[in-house]
Amino acid sequence: MQSRVHVAVSSIQSFLRAHATLHMMASNRGVGLLIVITALMFLPLEFTQLAFAVAGACAYTFVQHVQEHGSFWLAKDVAPQKVSHHKSSQKKVRQPATPKPNLPPAPKPSPRQAPTSSLWPPVLSGQCWESDVSELLGQISPNAESEDTVSRLVDAVRETILPIFPDLDACGFVHGNLRSGRAFRVAVPDVEIVLSVSPEKLRQKLQNRIATERKMDTRQLEKAAIRMVAEALVASCGFKFRRSAFRGEEPKLTLLAPASFGPFADAIPLDISVNAETPLYNAALLAECGQLDPRAKQLILLVRRWAKDRGICHAAKGYLSPYHWSLLVIFFLQVRRTSEESHVLPPLQHFRAFCDLTSSSPKLERAARTSAKAGGDHTSQLLTEFMHFYRNFDWRNEMINTIEGERGPPTVFEAPGSFAPPLYLQDPFRPLCNLGDRCSEASFQRIRDELQRASGLCTAQSELKHLFEPWAPSNGANYDDRD
Repeated sequence: MQSRVHVAVSSIQSFLRAHATLHMMASNRGVGLLIVITALMFLPLEFTQLAFAVAGACAYTFVQHVQEHGSFWLAKDVAPQKVSHHKSSQKKVRQPATPKPNLPPAPKPSPRQAPTSSLWPPVLSGQCWESDVSELLGQISPNAESEDTVSRLVDAVRETILPIFPDLDACGFVHGNLRSGRAFRVAVPDVEIVLSVSPEKLRQKLQNRIATERKMDTRQLEKAAIRMVAEALVASCGFKFRRSAFRGEEPKLTLLAPASFGPFADAIPLDISVNAETPLYNAALLAECGQLDPRAKQLILLVRRWAKDRGICHAAKGYLSPYHWSLLVIFFLQVRRTSEESHVLPPLQHFRAFCDLTSSSPKLERAARTSAKAGGDHTSQLLTEFMHFYRNFDWRNEMINTIEGERGPPTVFEAPGSFAPPLYLQDPFRPLCNLGDRCSEASFQRIRDELQRASGLCTAQSELKHLFEPWAPSNGANYDDRD
């Protein structure tokens, strides 16, 4: 057996040498293989030796075939990619840089394309607390630009509603500089438009337009009128609906007016209502506070801005509204006593505007009706004292009584068996009503936390921008988009 294997190996070696010789002599390997096999058939070999020789020749030919064709297939698959990559790289190198077109310089933005707001928190000089407060007041106070924008909005609303309600009139109020920051500007707009019409005429117009047999009460009529006016503004003036607030005592809608109404790049949020009284009360008291003492109006603007930035003046969320914060400021300035001045503001019963709106007999004191006072503490000092005052205020056992301007226990009417409200804020125009009963416990606790925070910042004389740093919800929700 070993001799046969030896002979087979010798035969394979002879075959390999012969095949190599034929490979050099002929280019066609298939023909050379056929000649070798034919020659081996005539050799005087046994059958077993011949079988081993043929098997070895076939194996060798197969391996050579796989190596050659396999490398060819590999080159066929890879080489085009390399060539194409090489060509692309050559194109990138040889291709000349595309010259930039000679475009005309970009036009300067028109006043209507100016940004809506400055940076917020405000960028202040930081010289001292007093100078920063004065600088901030210049940024947030209503100016001619904001008033002109509101005037255009009122004209557009008036023109739109005349074909629908010829007897309606429109009046606009602006509570701040429309460029002074964007914090919660949609949740608490700085613009209010009130439509005025007698309930009788409103009923006559709507009963004919609304297909209903039931008699609608005053609130339902007001809601229906607001909806019809809002639909007309959306259809004809490009307004956009934002949210409704029909659960409050004065129903209203929040709309977004096109930026074309003012020198701004963004839409202008506004509240629209019918026969609402609060905007009128708010504007009248603010104007007279400024006449009695400019610091009073300045403090109201600062506190309302602070409450807005810290997210605690959105009434739909159970907080105090900007009007409520104005009453808190008025009450503080009424009861504040120092060695230099007895008070900054008199009781509301000495306000001419209050007496006119309530049709009550004026109780005007000449001493209290003086013009703007000279001297006294700066508005920055009043802001610090305001935070300290309400941080330590006994909310459960004291009432905000702006009519008399004196501290004392609650006297407002409470329904039997009702839960005690978190605070007592007397409505000066409806003395038996508590404006604080709509404030939820959770919201009131946030208000107290914010007063605690503000009091600490004022005591430390920290940078004013920290006091007005916009608050962000912990859950990441968009506070402006939800009621």
